Amino acid sequence: MKTYIILVAGYEYHHGRTNMATICKRRANVLLDQNSSWQNNSNIKFVLFDVRFGRIDEGTPNGTGIDWETHSEEYDAINDSVHYSSERHFIQQDTNVISIADAYDFIRNIGKNNLGHVYEFSVVGHGWRGGPVLVNSYQREAYQHTGVTPRLRDPWDKDGRRKDTNTTNMNFTDWVDFINAFNTDTRIWIWGCAASRLYKKVIQEVYNSVEFSRKRYGSHIDTDSFSLTFSRAFAEEHFSYDPLFFYRSRTAGDISNRRFTRTLREVKDFLIRGLCHTYSGQMAYNTKTNVYAALPGTGADYEKTGRSNKRVMVVPTNTSVYGYSFAAIVRFYKTYLNLQEDPERRGYAKFDPEMIKIWKGR
Repeated sequence: MKTYIILVAGYEYHHGRTNMATICKRRANVLLDQNSSWQNNSNIKFVLFDVRFGRIDEGTPNGTGIDWETHSEEYDAINDSVHYSSERHFIQQDTNVISIADAYDFIRNIGKNNLGHVYEFSVVGHGWRGGPVLVNSYQREAYQHTGVTPRLRDPWDKDGRRKDTNTTNMNFTDWVDFINAFNTDTRIWIWGCAASRLYKKVIQEVYNSVEFSRKRYGSHIDTDSFSLTFSRAFAEEHFSYDPLFFYRSRTAGDISNRRFTRTLREVKDFLIRGLCHTYSGQMAYNTKTNVYAALPGTGADYEKTGRSNKRVMVVPTNTSVYGYSFAAIVRFYKTYLNLQEDPERRGYAKFDPEMIKIWKGR
């Protein structure tokens, strides 16, 4: 039985020179370093979906590294003049460019044919809280949350979506095959950003408040209240996203009230709703598998320290290295929601399926 590491390399659509496939291969080097028993083991298979070149490569440990060979070139390579608008949006059209759904299909085939199990499923590239961004594609109107088929994946879409593991997109047989490829040591890594201003701003307002400063960090209790203030521009863009927090109502209200107090319990519930509503939260809940991903309000960057052939990505927490830091945001989540950091201490969080289940059941 084989052990598979599924690596998906998105496309750097911002005209950048970063080759996500190279970063995926560095991730493979890290995993090989962490698992000495994999050396010279032909049952270890690295599978790399290279969106940029429309290729699937396979890697096998050779004792000193990994031998990579092209397994399939059945997909189309990215062509900027064909696939992108001047605004760098992936043009809505039927294409043969690699989709994240192709990686799901590969995993399902492993489970369906009992070929082995997936040790890690990693998606490297850009992202947001709604999912990994492979090419910056957009759903057509019918498939958006206000459309006539909001729970279905748009077959023209290439990026990851929260709804991907819902029953409307994987029927019972497909779902059983997909899950059959996982076991107790399977982990999922979503390496891109989740840099929503919505969550970052709320956390900053809390820890910058006068009330917060009156107590030792970590000693606050759920009934403690904090004075929060938001700009009109922020309110217009974000208040309707979570009426329960911003209006204490299930429907949006008047944004003229932009100065108010909220308890720590309300702040925590707001963050919990956000975590559960992420791609990573939904993936952890549905697959019952640990997912490591950026927290809402934090971004990711390319790793700048360590051996160059093992640099992947991190959530920056060191200003002297990256010029900016999300350390304060990560610390708040860890302290007040008792979230664990990823085991490699990269600044990502562990989306624990049991914790998500408890939160969703509240």
